[in-house]
Amino acid sequence: MSQDAPRSWRPTTQLTFETAGEMRDAARRAVAEGARRIDLSEVPQADSAGLALLLDVCREAKRQKQSIDIVGLPDGLTSLADLYGVSDLLPLADSASA
Repeated sequence: MSQDAPRSWRPTTQLTFETAGEMRDAARRAVAEGARRIDLSEVPQADSAGLALLLDVCREAKRQKQSIDIVGLPDGLTSLADLYGVSDLLPLADSASA
């Protein structure tokens, strides 16, 4: 990562009901420690609990007056966010700028 690149949290495990609690804690910790980007490009599986996790972390970052970007959002989560009408709440960044 170059010095100009924001710090990233890059989970490599699934973001599902089974892992959401543990992963939420890890994501919140990463944001509190300065992560400004969530890179989901290596997440093999995600469900609605993963979407809820992302929304929670975005809310927490906003509460702390921090900006955060999400890159590599899996297609399944994109579809769920559209279905639930919450796409506008996810600060998606262009993957090319990641």
